Amino acid sequence: MNGDCAYYEKKLETHKLCDFLTEDTAKDVERFVSTQKDYERTPLVSLDCMAQRLGVAKIYVKDESKRMGLNAFKAVGVFYGAAKAICRELGLDIRSITYNDLVSGELNRKIKQFTFVAATDGNHGKGLAWVARQLGCKCCIYMPKNTTQARVKAIENLGAQVTVTQCNYDNTLRQVIELAKENGWLHIQDQAWDGYTETTNFISEGYTIIAHEALQQMKQDGTDAPTHIILQAGAGSFAFGIFEYYANVFKEKKPYMVIAEPHNANCYYRSIQREEFTRIDGELQTVMAGLSVGEANIVAWDYLQHIVNGYISCSDSVSALGMRMLGNPCGTDERVISGESGALGFGVLAAVCGNEEYKNIREQMKLDENSKVLLISTEGDTDPQMYRKIVWEGMLPWK
Repeated sequence: MNGDCAYYEKKLETHKLCDFLTEDTAKDVERFVSTQKDYERTPLVSLDCMAQRLGVAKIYVKDESKRMGLNAFKAVGVFYGAAKAICRELGLDIRSITYNDLVSGELNRKIKQFTFVAATDGNHGKGLAWVARQLGCKCCIYMPKNTTQARVKAIENLGAQVTVTQCNYDNTLRQVIELAKENGWLHIQDQAWDGYTETTNFISEGYTIIAHEALQQMKQDGTDAPTHIILQAGAGSFAFGIFEYYANVFKEKKPYMVIAEPHNANCYYRSIQREEFTRIDGELQTVMAGLSVGEANIVAWDYLQHIVNGYISCSDSVSALGMRMLGNPCGTDERVISGESGALGFGVLAAVCGNEEYKNIREQMKLDENSKVLLISTEGDTDPQMYRKIVWEGMLPWK
């Protein structure tokens, strides 16, 4: 695909809202997750000087590098999703228990019999390994080839057994599906396919707390609602939880929503262009390891195509631009350390608003001096060596 940014706008005729990713869902998630001692709201950073520079009213960045000590957003979704999956297996209602119930007494002795398993590019596996350690479960994580050693070690350090395969992410996942069946392991995956949707939906429910926190924080800052939300997508479980929360809260007055993806793994972009579910095969090479997914979550795709306004496919240099600008803020703005997948949303905003060659995209997205943009930095420097190569050494220069 030529160029750093390619944009496709979907004309929405009717909204199809998901009834299990609502404000009430987020409150249920908050009630349970807040019983864990490490839970606290992550910061919402208002980049006022940058907003002035880019010609918009507000730029908010939700900094998920501060989430539960794991440097990434996955912890809260996986924590809630795994807990709810355990409740399903044991015949419990998560609304009637706390975190302490899961880690003590007879219930914990039952939980320790589970072995968690998942495929991951990094952050999901780290989140699941953390949950397993909290609960005293075994955890087996499978990672695609070309995974960096830093990502492997981060998961092993949490006590999980890690295997790096000779496949890309999607084929690694296929191996894990079979292993889970053969061994009777509890598969906790942030991807959905025919026959496997419920646990993934639990994880998307967990992500609604991020959207809920951000909305409360924006209101405290004097902003009743964002006009725009730009979110990165791999399989899309995260974007599903966030976008559906805001669509349910604001209904016909929902924000303008944009999905951002890397060129080599842009399954949503290609699917919406072709108006049918489209899978991408091959190596899926991108510096954005967490977004290197060739197949959308089937439930997320079914719903998101009815509420998302725009789809943007980007070169790796767009993410690198976002990383450098967030790490080197202007004026009195606060610094945000954002990794390769985490910075894509801001990179899109900076590229579109800061370059005249993308004026047409800016106009399609209706970005102007009245726009209040919400972005979520989903990870910090989860691969420190890659972060330094990009931010310090100038890897993937912009233009």
